[in-house]
Amino acid sequence: MIGDRADGAFEVAVEPRNDYYDPDDDGWRDQIATLNADLDAQVDTVRRGRPAAGTKGTIDQLIIALGSAGVFSAVVDCWRAWLGRDRDRRIDVRWTEDGVERSVTLTGEAVDNQTVREIAEAAVARVGGPPWSASTGPC
Repeated sequence: MIGDRADGAFEVAVEPRNDYYDPDDDGWRDQIATLNADLDAQVDTVRRGRPAAGTKGTIDQLIIALGSAGVFSAVVDCWRAWLGRDRDRRIDVRWTEDGVERSVTLTGEAVDNQTVREIAEAAVARVGGPPWSASTGPC
């Protein structure tokens, strides 16, 4: 289950989305590969498959362990840069908190404090550290 690691790290699943491209389009796959490479260069990532509803296959998802504020900031910076290149892009971020799956959808216009607050608060609750400050500036 996402978010439930024995070492206390907080995991999120990242799934890029776009309504313009077919999921199998080579151009879209290249865009996803760019996001994954950017994240791989900044933080530790793992790729896992999850069952796809109504099929026998799986959907590839990228898992990121958010174990520190530095990792969280690096991830948000990568998301903002990738989303800012095309307004049709979005990123679905999922995690499990207290046994309940939670999610947010990030868009190029909505990668601000309020949008990432839920993820940050869940990560802080899991790994410890200072609470999310109301005076924190935009990511």
